[in-house]
Amino acid sequence: MKTAVIGVGNMGSRYAALIQDGKIDGLELTALTRVRDACRELLLPSIEAGIPVFESADALFEAVERGELQLDAVIIATPHFAHEELTVRAFRNGLHVLCDKPSGVYSRQARVMEETAQETGRVFGMVFNQRALPIHQQLCELVQSGKYGALKRVNWVVTDWYRPNQYYTSSSWHATWDKDGGGVLLNQCPHNLDLLQWICGMPARVQGFCKEGHFHDIEVEDDVTAYMEWENGATGTFITSTGDAPGINRLEISLEEAMIVCEGGKLRIGELQQEMGCKEAEYRANSTDYFRKIKGTWTELTPPKEEDPYRNVLQGFADECLGNGHNIAPGTEGRKSLLIGNAIYLSSWEHRMVELPKAGTEEEQAFERQFEEHLRQKIVGEM
Repeated sequence: MKTAVIGVGNMGSRYAALIQDGKIDGLELTALTRVRDACRELLLPSIEAGIPVFESADALFEAVERGELQLDAVIIATPHFAHEELTVRAFRNGLHVLCDKPSGVYSRQARVMEETAQETGRVFGMVFNQRALPIHQQLCELVQSGKYGALKRVNWVVTDWYRPNQYYTSSSWHATWDKDGGGVLLNQCPHNLDLLQWICGMPARVQGFCKEGHFHDIEVEDDVTAYMEWENGATGTFITSTGDAPGINRLEISLEEAMIVCEGGKLRIGELQQEMGCKEAEYRANSTDYFRKIKGTWTELTPPKEEDPYRNVLQGFADECLGNGHNIAPGTEGRKSLLIGNAIYLSSWEHRMVELPKAGTEEEQAFERQFEEHLRQKIVGEM
């Protein structure tokens, strides 16, 4: 499939190089846009071979629409606000799309992208590369299988996204409401929010606390704490920042019959029934030992490492386009993590708990309008 990469910066150049170097079966690098100087050397073989490099996505699409450039698919790795427009235009031109995270800045953008993919019958994938890691796949299987019962509690502290001030000043669009659309929640944490809902399911409501410019001289948030509730009564916390050092990434999932801890490339599983000889709820209802500490029977798993999860993402996209497999993360998944992030923002701005709307409902559209109005106020400095 003839494939263009739109937005050849840090991530776009990585995707283009994978295709250029023949590491993705079924994809051929056919065009590029806006190759940053720092990325030019990596793609020099393609550029010297005469691959067209367009000054903008508009110029590339105009060449497609005039019949001067033949494409089957595009990979979009531009700033977030542009994702919806470029994705929709690609679908309207009959192209398949693989979009970098997040789908956009607000959930309506993700919804429109999803709906346009369905209307045009094109393949839509998201670059959620952390789903390709065996440790996350095994964790998802353990939780979703029901082997240890229903979800009770989730605690995730992910503060290993540390960034110095220079990171934010390295680009004019970093850490701004009008160009970037947000801070740590929108830039780093779409991966974590995607894994959270993929593994544990969508929360029903959230209460968010976002601190803006807490550790850095920026206008957007760099420190977030969120409380979450699920429909079955399970609760959870999600904590992240770009200013904690040394940071940690520790995910604890409490199920009815086990606790699972994911940290440092390992899974630790504390099973209850082996120690207690019965289900925890039964023990809790009938035990006469007032002070027993349930320790669980712990085992440790070390899943294999995945050296290049991005290659797996691109290969899954190519396979689905060619009818040989499926995306690791279908485009429909981008809407879910964006809804969670938007709800955390909205909750923090309005100082209240926010219900996550069901897809396709009037409540979802009301939620979209409410969030976008608040974001508009942040952009123009009214909040």
